[in-house]
Order: sequence, then structure tokens, then C-alpha cells
Amino acid sequence: MNKKHNSFDVYTIIAEDNVTSASFVAEKGGVGSSLIMPDQGNARELLFQHTHFWERGNKHIPGGWPFLFPVCARLERNNIAGDYLYDGKVYNLPIHGFAPYLSWQVAKHTKNSITLVLRATPQTLAMYPFNFCVELTYKVVPKLFICEQRYTNIGEKPMPYYAGFHPYFLTPRIGEGKEKVAINFKAKRHFKCNEKLTDIIGEQPLLAMPAFAADANINEQLSELAEDSSIQLSYPDGFVVNISIEETPQTPRLFNYLQIYTQPQEPFICLEPWMAFPNALNTVQGVRWLAPQQSDFAVLKVSSFNS
Repeated sequence: MNKKHNSFDVYTIIAEDNVTSASFVAEKGGVGSSLIMPDQGNARELLFQHTHFWERGNKHIPGGWPFLFPVCARLERNNIAGDYLYDGKVYNLPIHGFAPYLSWQVAKHTKNSITLVLRATPQTLAMYPFNFCVELTYKVVPKLFICEQRYTNIGEKPMPYYAGFHPYFLTPRIGEGKEKVAINFKAKRHFKCNEKLTDIIGEQPLLAMPAFAADANINEQLSELAEDSSIQLSYPDGFVVNISIEETPQTPRLFNYLQIYTQPQEPFICLEPWMAFPNALNTVQGVRWLAPQQSDFAVLKVSSFNS
């Protein structure tokens, strides 16, 4: 299903239960504008949209379900935001890379799936000198949302990258239940970043679980996930959202880090699976490298249930 909203084409996929569904705006970074799950006979929206979500030309992450590539988080070199060095030349990327701001191609759209594609262009090559192709195939089945990813280096030199997701999960407002929305995950490390959030400068005690969405102390906190990498978001009415990272011989677990972002007064919580940490393109440590003509595959799932 394809509809117009504020002059944007919005592509919707819907599962066999006619409730579980997701919508995407290919022209606007391929962002997910809606994710709906069944909730005791009702349809429940899971995603938050900023007031500027539908503005054209706005260079801020709009809310919803953004995808981050070729980096997640911030870069900095010699105190210049966005700079990184490759092969003797300095390039500059915005926070979270360029993927959230570019138009994606809709390669395939069926009732319950959509494939979005982003390829290198002269614009991306000026910021990131690698010839790539990213394919995201989103699918919905009852109570389950799936993102199958393929990252391909179609160039002639090794390609560094690290992708991420930045979902804005809708919560009640503070005082109306946000302070009771609980986050649970298992971590093996909790990092300490510098004030500009451009580099890891150490470690600190693991975050106490459960954490709560309105707690300002969890904002901009980055952890390395344990072997059990599932992430749960539990609402005070008993509704639970589970994020899982599939791991098979064909799809190794690429998303080992979780960033939390919240603004206590706003009705959302971001639980962001990342492949690496801030400034990894400069430090090199933690970066994924793809050989020429090589691909990485990954699968991320979001499910829901009532406890």
C-alpha cells in the first residue's frame, strides 16, 4: 500500500492479522514513520514522531525508525566535528552518517514486505570514498517486525563501516507513566565517554536493571551487550516490546552495542543497536571491514506481547 502524506510517498506493509504493520518514507532517509502491533484486540503505535518529522530539508533526526550508515554516533578529528582520516585525506560526515538524510530507492514492495536500497553517489563519495550498496528488507508477520540487512562493498578497496538503528519508542508523558516504563538488557561493559560524546575514555559500573525511561541519568549511555543480547521495553499496562539480534552461521551478531537516548520531558525512549562506538572510523578499533565484493548480512527483530 502506497499513500501520500505531506507530499511524501508513504509505503505501508501489513501482516496477515491485518493489524501488525509498518510504514516507511523512502525519500526521507528510508525512515520508518509507523510501527503498529496488536495489543489485546487493539492496534498500538510503537513509534514517536518529532513535530518536525514531515518537514522537508530538516537536518535533524525526525523520530520514528531511522537507520544509520556508514557510521553511528559522532566523529571528531583534531577538534573538528565530523572529520575523519582515510588514506591521507580528511573527510567529513554528519552525526550518524548520511543514510538518514538521503532518498532511498524502493526496490520491491509487497503486501507484507519492502526492500529499500541505498547506493553510492557522487554526493556520498565526497563524504565517504567507498562504493557501497545497502539493502534493507523489512517484513511483518503477526506481532513481529523483521529487518534483514545486506551491506555490500562493490568497490575495489576494503571498506570500513558500522551501521546502527535509532528507533524512537513511544511512551506516555512524564507524570502519566513514562517514569514506569522499564528497560531491561544484559551488558558486559558500560562505557564512559568524553563530554562531547566523541570518544570513549573509560568504563564505569554497569547500569542497574531495570532502568526507567524518564531517568535522565541513562541518557546518552552506551553499553556492550552480553551474549544474551535481547532488549526489553516494558510498559506499566503490561505491554512488552522485545528487540532481538539474530545470530546464525550466515548472520553473525553484528550489533554488539546499545545506546540509550531519552529526553525525560518528551514521550519517547530510544534504544539503539549499534555495530560500534563513537569515532570508531578514526580509532579504527571496532570498525567492520568489507573486502571488495564482500557482503555482511544481519537480522534485527522487534516483537511484542502482553505480560
